Amino acid sequence: MKLTVLKRGKDVDEDMATDIDFVSLLKARDIHYVSLAVPGLTVVSACVEFAGGFDVRRRNDFMLRVNHAKETGTLYPQANISLLPSPTASYGGMDHNVHHDGEYTEAEVVAQILDAFKANSQYIKSRTMYFDFRNLGVRESHYLACLKTAMNQARPEELPTEVISWEARK
Repeated sequence: MKLTVLKRGKDVDEDMATDIDFVSLLKARDIHYVSLAVPGLTVVSACVEFAGGFDVRRRNDFMLRVNHAKETGTLYPQANISLLPSPTASYGGMDHNVHHDGEYTEAEVVAQILDAFKANSQYIKSRTMYFDFRNLGVRESHYLACLKTAMNQARPEELPTEVISWEARK
């Protein structure tokens, strides 16, 4: 199992895959995309809408259910997308819903990520998982550290061949 942490920023080489077409990869079922349930103008929202075929209302309803349950949710078999709960979210653009006081603890995030690995190994069976924590209003370094911890805690048969994420914003 290999972890690839992609660089960010304008000084990144073109071949570093900073402009990945997730919608095409998801439609082809080539990847399993994991992010937080944060609606709005986010990459994850675009993936749910355009690769999963969800309209804005259905997307928001699914994200709201994940956030209220405070558990990982998956869109499989409709799409190879799993969402971790977000502590806060805005479903209408001007509202601000708090689903969890403060950020989730390391143990909570690790458990949520382990659930995504389990969904992949039992159902989705993708060789590549992208964990996208960019620009979602959470501490990216916290989620990246939790991803590494979860990878160390997971059973080898639950891990895909490749896990990809991005370096945390500084």
